[in-house]
Amino acid sequence: MKRNALKRIVLGGLFAGSLISVMPAHADDDSWWRGWWNRAEIRQDRQEVERDKRELRQDRKELLNDRRELRRDLRQGASPDEIARDLRELRDDRGELRKDRQEMKQDRRELQRDRR
Repeated sequence: MKRNALKRIVLGGLFAGSLISVMPAHADDDSWWRGWWNRAEIRQDRQEVERDKRELRQDRKELLNDRRELRRDLRQGASPDEIARDLRELRDDRGELRKDRQEMKQDRRELQRDRR
């Protein structure tokens, strides 16, 4: 093989290799590629946010029911043990609400990050 032909083959290989190595880096910046690639992850994040909303609604209902129960027990003159149990349930419900809100914030942040 002539030296000139060998140069062309080597330079052609280097040029082709440089194009191939540039494509994945360019694909990360391309919005349609990223949207297609992250579609499943975005769907999963949306489902987690919806699940968190349902949990939050359920915990709010539990809190309201426990408040009603405490008021009813106070009106009916329930024992101190019953009132203490109701207050513990209220405290636990507030903790669950706080935890659910934090989870929902985190899942929303993940969803926003994946959308970018």
